[in-house]
Amino acid sequence: MLLWTSLGNHKTPLKLLWTAEGASSLVNQFMQLLLPWYILSTTGSLLWTGFVAFCSLLPNIFSSLFGGQIIDKLGRSKTMLGCELIQFVLLGAIPALIARDMAYPWLIGILIFLSSFFDAPGQLARTALAPTFSRYAEVPLSRTTGVVEALDGIMSVFGPLLGGLAVAFCGLYASWSAVAALCAVIVFISLNIYSRRKPRLSPNPTTFRHARKLLQTDDVLRQSILLTMPFFILGQSWELLLVPGYIYHYGYGAVYLGLLGACFGTGAFIGAVEFARAARRFKFFTLLTANYAAYMLSVLVLYYNLPKAAVLCATVLCGLPFGAFSAMISTLILLRSPENLRGKILGIFGTASYTVESVCVLGIAALMHIWGLHKTLLLIALLFGALTAASVFGRRKTDFWAATSGKAPLPPQKILKRKTPLLLEYKPDLRPRRTAHIWSHK
Repeated sequence: MLLWTSLGNHKTPLKLLWTAEGASSLVNQFMQLLLPWYILSTTGSLLWTGFVAFCSLLPNIFSSLFGGQIIDKLGRSKTMLGCELIQFVLLGAIPALIARDMAYPWLIGILIFLSSFFDAPGQLARTALAPTFSRYAEVPLSRTTGVVEALDGIMSVFGPLLGGLAVAFCGLYASWSAVAALCAVIVFISLNIYSRRKPRLSPNPTTFRHARKLLQTDDVLRQSILLTMPFFILGQSWELLLVPGYIYHYGYGAVYLGLLGACFGTGAFIGAVEFARAARRFKFFTLLTANYAAYMLSVLVLYYNLPKAAVLCATVLCGLPFGAFSAMISTLILLRSPENLRGKILGIFGTASYTVESVCVLGIAALMHIWGLHKTLLLIALLFGALTAASVFGRRKTDFWAATSGKAPLPPQKILKRKTPLLLEYKPDLRPRRTAHIWSHK
């Protein structure tokens, strides 16, 4: 836990968090192109590619679940620093293995497995820091999460582009060396955040039993998470399997692979910026349906092998609802979870998402091996077509985001003394505005 002093700019911690998130997203996007392309180019096997992708996702199932407990024991900044330092050592070993001609696929899989094990707790720690830093910087939480998703989107543009160009013109060894250098930058930023902290004890320690009880009683939180799970059926499989398989099948190059990722990132960036700018105008179920339809479209354009310009334009459109919805679901979870339960709720959400994603990566890799690329794409398109129809006819009367967006916390120095507790939205230099009543606790 952090308590920032009044020395220096009170917005500096939030800016450091944004910088760390942007750098981490750049590494992830770079890796999402580099890793499958490296395995495909060295082995020519989709099964090996699926295996390594599975290794990159499987550890997150367990590390996400226990990430909340690690954060509670070590603190958010210490967890973030430790995880980033370990990832730097592990990923930095890959170019060393390549230089010695020892980069065997199974060995790369082990390093990626170990690196991914520490990725989820570090990501959870950054996410858990967002509400605290937003309060001290006097920035609405929806804007903070919107900026984070916008950074992910813009890094989705530059990451694949840089990855494609690096692979095409510099080679695989230089590309992996660049990944190690970026990890070193993240460690430096995390160390800066850690050195500025002032530790304090976390009040009201909790267990996963409390988190499970919250999910049982809060229908909006539970159903929001469940309705988000189908996105992870495709999830990483699109970036790690379907698109590389499509590129490899038709003989396209790494630059086109990077352009596809960049186009999706462009759409996600625009969607996240719009959410940060005008969060209250969005609707949960409208974005949910738009995302299901966008996932179906992203697969259909690969199935029909449309002209490159059409595929790139369609990919931008697919990213638009993704960026806005990602920011919305992050904000919704943070707002509906008490501070001492945020780490565990985020851990449960991460475990569920990585479980679905890991199983589906392995399953889609097997389907591509048995059925081929086109039959697999058709099956996934039909699945998301059914989800799109179900989301249209099965939507709830009360919109989940409208029922949540008034729950922004007050800054710590603001203490409300009323007989009835209120749900408040904080805006700088303005008095707290009442938005809804809740039951008082006696």
